Amino acid sequence: MAGRVPLGSGANQNRVFIDLTDETEPNDSEVSENLAQSKFPFVTALAYRSPTVPQKRKSLDSSDNVSDWSSEGNNVQRPRLSHAHPDPSTPSPAPSLRPSQISVVIPSPTSKQKREIAIARCVDNVNGMDAHIFPTTDEEERVNKAAYPTAKGPVDRRSVPLSFQSTPTLNLLSPTNTSHLAKLRHTLDEKLKRINGSAVIPTVDSPKRLAKLADNFEFINGYQYREGVERIPDNSDFNIGCACTGADGCDRFTCDCLSKEEDSEDRIVPYEICESNRRLIVATKSFLKRKAIIYECNSRCGCNGERCWNHVVQKGRTIRLEIFDTGSRGFGLRSPDLIHRGQFIDLYLGEVITKAEADERENLTDGSHAQSYLFSLDWYVKDDDDEERNMKVIDGRKFGSATRFMNHSCNPNCKIVPVCTTNHADEYLYNLAFFANRDIAPGTELTFDYNQGEENTTPQKIDPEAVPCLCGETKCRGQLWPNKRKGQGSKP
Repeated sequence: MAGRVPLGSGANQNRVFIDLTDETEPNDSEVSENLAQSKFPFVTALAYRSPTVPQKRKSLDSSDNVSDWSSEGNNVQRPRLSHAHPDPSTPSPAPSLRPSQISVVIPSPTSKQKREIAIARCVDNVNGMDAHIFPTTDEEERVNKAAYPTAKGPVDRRSVPLSFQSTPTLNLLSPTNTSHLAKLRHTLDEKLKRINGSAVIPTVDSPKRLAKLADNFEFINGYQYREGVERIPDNSDFNIGCACTGADGCDRFTCDCLSKEEDSEDRIVPYEICESNRRLIVATKSFLKRKAIIYECNSRCGCNGERCWNHVVQKGRTIRLEIFDTGSRGFGLRSPDLIHRGQFIDLYLGEVITKAEADERENLTDGSHAQSYLFSLDWYVKDDDDEERNMKVIDGRKFGSATRFMNHSCNPNCKIVPVCTTNHADEYLYNLAFFANRDIAPGTELTFDYNQGEENTTPQKIDPEAVPCLCGETKCRGQLWPNKRKGQGSKP
């Protein structure tokens, strides 16, 4: 160790050093084991462990006020007794030896060594069955801690008394519901703003129905042409117009755009000035009673549509509409304005698809009694297979206008009329326009006949495949249409 002097030299001639740390140094003198046991028998009783902490030197001198000895000069100082790690188990040296001549280096005991020392003191009381010293339930305790909780026994529900308490009514005006309802209304309002013409207002209060209306339908301002549908351009040479001039205007009896009476050269005049409102041009009463098509003037006409009386549907809707909840019949349509007889209301719009595509869509809902929004453009379709194959169909289920929500009635107040506007050359594509067939008071539901070919007739036997009618009219036919698909009633 540092500062050691070989035994038998100088001041250390009669001193003995005992090192219990198992450290060997080249300059230290070795003390044989026999000599230590013969002269210092108490050394063999000391427990030895390899030091795990820094070593401290202890002196067996009982003096507390003597400083460490130094080899400088002839003054030899007595070593100081250290109380840093007292060890009560170390016996006192033999009386024949002078304590001042012995120094022992002992490592500081660890916590494990302290436990072993404590066990050694009461070694007589320790046996192999002592649970405190040799626990045998450690593994069982660890298993119990990791085990699932013990299942509870069955509960006899018959012994539990029933308590009948009124369930609190759902608050539809709670902050959460109000926020969700406001979001749905905002979404629907944004969609309705894209519609041309006067405002369309939703008056639906049910959040569920409002969500269905806001999420599953898109309002459009014109046909959406799908795959397989080819439209003749308006500027095509096949599209013709009248020879009227813009200065003189269209003559009601000679305009070439007007249809002719059957077996006659007389023109069918579809419009007239409204008697109760001179600013409106409405369909004539006689025209609403017949089955005919309207050809309005277009861009190829000499009048160019300026100040032309034969330019009604192309100017768009002029009345306000409301979408409301009718209850058992779903959504309905009405207007807060007075509607005059013969006044144009709106167009029926949607996806323009082929007949083959319409058949596939119709088969998907066959037998489910789901409401159909397919409308055949069959005005020019007769019994010819080629013409029927080329027929186009309007599907207003996902895309359409506000008239998509008009319900059926066996005594309707509106009538749907085929109208050619911008193109007279395409017989398979034209518009479906709704006109009021009588004066309609504000707030009255707008209805039309889904199958005008069955108008004012009551079937002897209701088709079980047909959708039942819920109009509630006195002469209700009991069914909407036999094949679920609407048409203009040109075929029997």
